[in-house]
This record gives sequence, C-alpha cells and structure tokens, in this order.
Amino acid sequence: MAIVATELDGRVTLVLNKGTDGDGNTLTGNKSYSKVKPTASNDDVYGVVNGIASLQAFPVVTVRKTEEFDLVDMP
Repeated sequence: MAIVATELDGRVTLVLNKGTDGDGNTLTGNKSYSKVKPTASNDDVYGVVNGIASLQAFPVVTVRKTEEFDLVDMP
C-alpha cells in the first residue's frame, strides 16, 4: 500500500494587532485569504501579503501559511 498525497490550494492568514483590552491584554484578529496555489513560492506569497498588509487598518503581527493535502491509499 502506498499513500499518495495531492496538494490542494492553501490559505494565508494575517494575525492583526487590534490593541489592548481594559486589563492590558493584547487583542488580535485574523484575516484569511484562500486559494493560495501550491506552486506559489514562500517568497512570492510573502511579497503579496506585504502589499495586502499595507492596506489593513491594524498592524500585522504574524503571517501564517496553511497547506492542505488529500491523502489517498493506493493499493
């Protein structure tokens, strides 16, 4: 048995700093963009995200890239 992985479109998430609450705890929010092609390099994705980040109302704390796969058992 061999497991075959097929890479699907991924997602990139911007974690935004939305300030602090009354107790001084950091408040964050997420903005996700889907349909990131598996062939896109990390450098290319980060470059596009930098452009998107400049349009956000809140500063970006972290950029997360999520990759997804379908796994199929091939007899």
